Amino acid sequence: MIDTDLLIVGSGFAGLWAAIAARDAGIDRVLLVDKAAIALSSQSKMSAGATIYCLDGDDADMWLRDVAEAQGYLCHQDMVADMLATSERRLRCLESWGVTYQRVPLMRRYMRLPSRGFKHVRMLVRPQWGKRVGGAAVIGALKAQVTRRRVQKRSRLLVTGLLTGGGRVAGAVGIDRSSGAVEVIRARAVLLAAGDCSFRGNYIATDHATGDAFRLAYDAGARLSNMEFLAVNTGSPSYGFEGTGVILRRGGRLLNAQGKPFLADYDPDADAAEIGALVQSMAREVRRGHGPPFYLDLRRTNRRRLSFMLSRAASLPRITLEKLAAAGVDIFRTPQEWVPAVQSLRGGVRTDIDGRSDVPGLFAAGLAQAFDPGLFNGWSSMRAMWAGERVGRAAAAFVREAGPVSLDAEQVEACTRAALTPLARPQGPEPDEVIEALQRALFPFEVCILKSADRLRSALETIEHLAVTAAALHASDPHELAKAHETANMVRTAELFLRASLARTESRGDHCREDYPDRDDRHWLRWITLRRGERGAAEVATEPVPLSNYALHPAGDPVP
Repeated sequence: MIDTDLLIVGSGFAGLWAAIAARDAGIDRVLLVDKAAIALSSQSKMSAGATIYCLDGDDADMWLRDVAEAQGYLCHQDMVADMLATSERRLRCLESWGVTYQRVPLMRRYMRLPSRGFKHVRMLVRPQWGKRVGGAAVIGALKAQVTRRRVQKRSRLLVTGLLTGGGRVAGAVGIDRSSGAVEVIRARAVLLAAGDCSFRGNYIATDHATGDAFRLAYDAGARLSNMEFLAVNTGSPSYGFEGTGVILRRGGRLLNAQGKPFLADYDPDADAAEIGALVQSMAREVRRGHGPPFYLDLRRTNRRRLSFMLSRAASLPRITLEKLAAAGVDIFRTPQEWVPAVQSLRGGVRTDIDGRSDVPGLFAAGLAQAFDPGLFNGWSSMRAMWAGERVGRAAAAFVREAGPVSLDAEQVEACTRAALTPLARPQGPEPDEVIEALQRALFPFEVCILKSADRLRSALETIEHLAVTAAALHASDPHELAKAHETANMVRTAELFLRASLARTESRGDHCREDYPDRDDRHWLRWITLRRGERGAAEVATEPVPLSNYALHPAGDPVP
């Protein structure tokens, strides 16, 4: 058994920063675990690393209004305000650790680009640390600080269940993905920073986002919220590509099956519209018989400028362009087939500003934490680093005040047995079968992009059947054992996504209900929360957004 004070699950921006903050707050025993390689397999590492920073001289109040409006007033304004107010401090920390951001040539000021989706908010781009560029640079710098502070690290450990005792979290059980061995961890507090859920969709670098933190928290009794908001981006069906938002704002176009631009028919911003508006327009073109296929057309763009921007943005776009060129694919000359790509469920664990969940001792940070419903450039990086720092300190304070924990032997045995059950079964359905069935139920555009009550209920019925199948999964080796648990996590997350989507009877952002096409501020300035009931079924409730405590209110309808 491993004994620690603070267990941190996940090693992206949030997890690494939380480990640093906890050690700096005086916690000696901090254990950082990841189901893959520590710091090397997260979405943070694969990202471009563009991050929003509100610097001295920026109008923080205007930026807060930008965010509140873009998030449909469903964001936690107290969190956003604190995030903006403290962002420059984190920038200075990163710079003191050797990270640099791109600056305007021959000038001392930063290169600052507008963040897609906001009017005034700006982000810093192209972080560099040594020879590393993009998210890999920031991850490298954070990991070096974690190592310097002697944080205990454990790779390839998938946490499959949380342990409780005395009315609080007491630890966790996990499996080693290489050996299949079970590890029992006793911890005074657990911080979930294991990312969100992509359902193994077709957006680049999201394979590991399987809703692990969502299910752990849900099964432990914590509420989740914002689970109805699924961000669907766009991408190639043949290769991974990041940067569509940049190139569509610089002359790129989406064409329908007839080779015609169509987005201006649906949105005044045409190809520069928000991601959600793009994919909703593509879905409506399908209804009109104008697609698929759809194409990304870069023939009218400034090839040299865009190539330079993409290759300088981060490692991944540069590698993609180099590999395409080597394969004889010229994306600037030949329109590329382009499709909607499921990227990120924007919900998470319902917490307070310090990341405290409903379960004492259980914290959540980064994309595992419910914060807001929208996805914007540079936003997730900012969120993850802010939450990691703040929640890491809060968890450290909890550890200092909380007494020792003891584990219930029967609970440990039950959790261990549950972790190994798929491996013990002589036969049963394979994880890949269930994942394919889940995607067939969830990914049709009339379920995940343009929703209606009857289609959501039909998909939910399928997912409920899949939950029964997922409970009988067979695993032939440790690798399949981990996949079985990830599959069960995705099935549970899919169920919560559909239940929350049914509950919100309006349209807002990425949540588009065809049977309730209008935004309804009078009735739906509320968060939908989901909790596991006593009999195991999901309990759906709503919670008003505390606008009376917030500085900003939507125009028009009075605040409820």
